[in-house]
Amino acid sequence: MNDVAASRYSLLLRVVHWGTLLLLIAVYATAELRGLAPDRPARAVVMQWHMAIGLLVFLLVLPRIGARLSRPTPPILPTPGRLVLLAAQATHLLLYAFLIVQPLLGLITAQSGERAVVIPLTGFTLPDLIANNPDLHEWTEEIHVALGKIFYAVIGLHAAAALAHHFYFRDNTLRRMLG
Repeated sequence: MNDVAASRYSLLLRVVHWGTLLLLIAVYATAELRGLAPDRPARAVVMQWHMAIGLLVFLLVLPRIGARLSRPTPPILPTPGRLVLLAAQATHLLLYAFLIVQPLLGLITAQSGERAVVIPLTGFTLPDLIANNPDLHEWTEEIHVALGKIFYAVIGLHAAAALAHHFYFRDNTLRRMLG
């Protein structure tokens, strides 16, 4: 492995990282913009896109975790202090947990509220795995919405930390994830 390859994440991880970011932007946009839809059928279409993109995020996180665990992590140079490394690890664990839990909560919310999850442009409907359960629907929807709002802050913290590493600490943290 050459020095350039050893100093940054694999191409697979970089593509999946930035692809996940684009998908998360689309997920948040559909969630926030559904209220602008002119009528109930249009809101339902926006929510179908929200759910389909959310499930795609979930499908990407599994190979992402596998690739992350099977490939060496390029070192941060110069090496930051222990507290900074612990904060980074905690933030990454939160991000991975979010990428797994949030789509699953969304699926549970939809199906427990008797909402079909249709993949746009395919007509394919996911099989119902959960029966109608208004109490479960309400509970998971509240958690799903609250986590979504909390993760605005965690995602913002992640981006701010990358910029701080680049401009303040002047290490290679951000460059490891760039092409």
